[in-house]
Amino acid sequence: MTDQVHALSEKPRDGSMGLTRGLTRRTMLQWSAAGAAALGAQLAFPRLLSATSGGSPASAEQGLYSELLQTWCDGMLARQVTSLSDLNLHGGLLCPACGLIHGRCGDSIYPFLRMAHATGNQGYLKAALMVYDWSERTVSRADGSWVNDVSLSPWKGITVFRAIALAEALQHHGAILETAVRKQWTDRLARAAKFLDGFISIETGNINYPVTSTLAFVLCGQVLGDTHYLHRGQKLAHEVLAQFTPDGFLFGEGHPLRGITPKGCRPVDLGYNVEESLPSLGLYAVLMNDQTVLDQVVAAFKTHLEFMLPDGAWDNSWGTRNYKWSWWGSRTSDGCHSGLVLLSKYEPRFREAARRNAELMASCTHDGLLYGGPDYRAHGDPACIHHTFTHAKSLAAVLDRGEFPQDHGKRPELPRDEAYGLKTFSVIGTRLAAIGPWRATVTEYDWDYVEDVQSGSGGAGSHASGGALSILYHRVLGPLFTASMTQYRMIEISNQQQYRDGPTMALIPRIEFANGDETYMSCNDYKAVVKATQDSGEVVFTAEGQMQTAARKPMKEGDLTYRMVYRLSERAVELAATVNGRVAGAAPLRLILPLVSRADEQVEQPDPQRIQITKPQGTLHVYTDAAEGFEAIAKTRVFNLVPGFECLPVSLVLPLAREMHIRLEA
Repeated sequence: MTDQVHALSEKPRDGSMGLTRGLTRRTMLQWSAAGAAALGAQLAFPRLLSATSGGSPASAEQGLYSELLQTWCDGMLARQVTSLSDLNLHGGLLCPACGLIHGRCGDSIYPFLRMAHATGNQGYLKAALMVYDWSERTVSRADGSWVNDVSLSPWKGITVFRAIALAEALQHHGAILETAVRKQWTDRLARAAKFLDGFISIETGNINYPVTSTLAFVLCGQVLGDTHYLHRGQKLAHEVLAQFTPDGFLFGEGHPLRGITPKGCRPVDLGYNVEESLPSLGLYAVLMNDQTVLDQVVAAFKTHLEFMLPDGAWDNSWGTRNYKWSWWGSRTSDGCHSGLVLLSKYEPRFREAARRNAELMASCTHDGLLYGGPDYRAHGDPACIHHTFTHAKSLAAVLDRGEFPQDHGKRPELPRDEAYGLKTFSVIGTRLAAIGPWRATVTEYDWDYVEDVQSGSGGAGSHASGGALSILYHRVLGPLFTASMTQYRMIEISNQQQYRDGPTMALIPRIEFANGDETYMSCNDYKAVVKATQDSGEVVFTAEGQMQTAARKPMKEGDLTYRMVYRLSERAVELAATVNGRVAGAAPLRLILPLVSRADEQVEQPDPQRIQITKPQGTLHVYTDAAEGFEAIAKTRVFNLVPGFECLPVSLVLPLAREMHIRLEA
């Protein structure tokens, strides 16, 4: 080990920030608490510690990224397999949620190597070396690729992400590696670049693959000193420009990449765009000084920023790959932070958005790992380690490439901080409303996402549609409605979590009719018609459609049409629901509102027509004019893995041809 780290105190060759974390009093206290063994490991690098002693983050913003990165790296370190000699396991990162070693955990070499360089802790360096070796033994292939998993998925497209991580590690922190190791890693990068050169085109996978390949090729060109890859990245980047809509959405998260739905919609997924594609394309543009691409990425980020909620969450309640929505982002992508921070010189709000999102991720971090949503831990569901090792790369890139001015005054506002009324985004069939403290999303998006890379991913269930109120957020109380999949299914077997024991349901506000083995819901109709108006301080949405199954099939016997109206004013949000038609069977129709509410929040029902939920920052009051009032309140919260909330289902029976009302006040 000594030979492998002899150069640890050298400055990075590319002039990057290099060492940013010094021996602060806080660090010393952490070492003391960790015990003498950990302290001894730190002191193995006296030259490095001397060089960085007394350093501290330049700002609270930089400190946030530094602390969170160290927390995540420590969490991964604690779950690295070291006690087993079996080479098929030794060095891998064991996932507490999935009970396996994810094939992509080799991406962690970049954050591990950065932490080794920044702190002088040889434990991080050892972790990077071991996970690299595990990856080469298990998921590396002779053609230069890496596969997604040891056995669950042979998909080789993920080579692009691993190549980026390896190139970033070498470019910024390769100086701490022993010469032979650095050569071994560089040669491996060359093999990966050669594979990608023959594998990647604009049609490879979803659009996130060719987009991120623009960065992969440029980084490979820089590290390997090969201009062919620089030109390859540039050519691909200009092909990608055709995948942007006039209003700034990157499309292609679905097939065909350039497909158009009956409603004129394109395949767009917010999570993948903001956490993977746009950051990669933005860094490509900066490294290549490509102004045309840079202008497009900045414009696209501005459009996508319209969907960040005030707490830093990304509203992907409507996206094609909504099945991986995790409130803070998307399960296996990298994170928005590097792209937004690097491009903040062109739009100051980008820096604020990245910071809020990192703060949200910090609030979802427990025991050293990033959990898949705000309520996973409270509900007893473990964290999938995949979130942590991918998103740690974004933080490492922020610290290696970003600049952090001192904090000055009030932090800037983001688009959804403002009560602007109504905005319409036709290319995704989605509208946003902001009235007083209320923020709402209503969607009729009709793109049907089909995944055929992993076997066993068939079945029904997709993002909400039908004019669903897919988001309702209050500036003080926080999220109140968050749309899950219409029916949870494992579209990507190795990249989603399995349900454990406990009640669950779709979290979409909806009308529902259970008839035998089939359940018909208002949120399933891709042909629904939605109208929106703004007048006198109110925004009103009206949705009309047909009750359908998760597979979008109407009733075999009888027919049911629905009408949903949402009225937003500064004081309240009112919902009205009507169903017309005929049904076979005696099962009742129900209006179901799964309200976000943790199990520790107090719920009271003073009378059948009124419910109140006491939240940390205030009280939500829910009223109905139905004479029978609400149905009995469940004693146990339901939980949905997408986007990771516990909810209290509030429901009432909905007679045919009779409009019923529910009112929410904070």
